[in-house]
Amino acid sequence: MSKPKHVYEVFIRTTPEKLWHAITDAKITQKYFFGALVESDWKVGSSYVCKSEAGVLYHEGKVLESDPPKKLVHTFAAKFDPKMKEDRPSRVTWTIEPLGPTCKLTLVHDDFDAETATFESVRGGWNAVLSAMKTWLETGEPLVLPAK
Repeated sequence: MSKPKHVYEVFIRTTPEKLWHAITDAKITQKYFFGALVESDWKVGSSYVCKSEAGVLYHEGKVLESDPPKKLVHTFAAKFDPKMKEDRPSRVTWTIEPLGPTCKLTLVHDDFDAETATFESVRGGWNAVLSAMKTWLETGEPLVLPAK
């Protein structure tokens, strides 16, 4: 039986370089990633952290592959919920394909042991993050989502 995974595809009117920058620059991630700063030098073997402006750690990991502006692969260890802290780190792969004035961004979040707490938690989170990234890149405005 295959392990569970999440796969998302979004088409964004931008360049591969701007999209890469949006994924890897903390000043930009803060605009669409629930206010989070995602920080690293994005070199293979380096660590990354995703945290609030106040320093609360949301998730962290290691960079496994970095090929700007085409592909980024990193581990993902959620730290914001006690149940998720028990999960082994999973993997996130960002693939950027240029299509004329548009890019196809494919995000695959996989390498889960099963349908873990992290697997369940990120199910809706990535949709919101990718929608907000697309909106910000195409309009320069943040996406305002209603509170649940």
